Amino acid sequence: MNFGHKIAIVYTLFVVFIISLVTFCVKQKDIFLVSNDYYKKEMAYQEEIDKYANTGQLSQPVKIINAGEFLTIQFPEEMQGASGEIHFYRPSDANLDFRVPVRIDPSNSQKIAVSQLVKGKWVVKMEWSKEGKNYLKEEKIIL
Repeated sequence: MNFGHKIAIVYTLFVVFIISLVTFCVKQKDIFLVSNDYYKKEMAYQEEIDKYANTGQLSQPVKIINAGEFLTIQFPEEMQGASGEIHFYRPSDANLDFRVPVRIDPSNSQKIAVSQLVKGKWVVKMEWSKEGKNYLKEEKIIL
């Protein structure tokens, strides 16, 4: 076998590899967008920037603490009585996403049981309002 045959074999193997890779990618069924209405959300992005700015002006930052059995979200004292929603979404599987209403207890925190959460990467997006002012915080956590 001469040098030309070896080059032809390498090129042929490369083409077979690329065709196999493309075929595998096209046949995948579990490709999820992060959000089904991503275009509408993109158009309202300035509102999100304003909400992030409001969150940055709080007396203390909102903290997410992984404390074993519970995920504790610590709010500043001035947020007592706020209403909103906490969205847990899993980047790898949209079927595991869920939402929890904001219910701040007298200690300015909210506890969420982690027993219902699958281990791995989660994105926690908290959106709440108080006295007509909107707030937003997004944080990635690993359980």
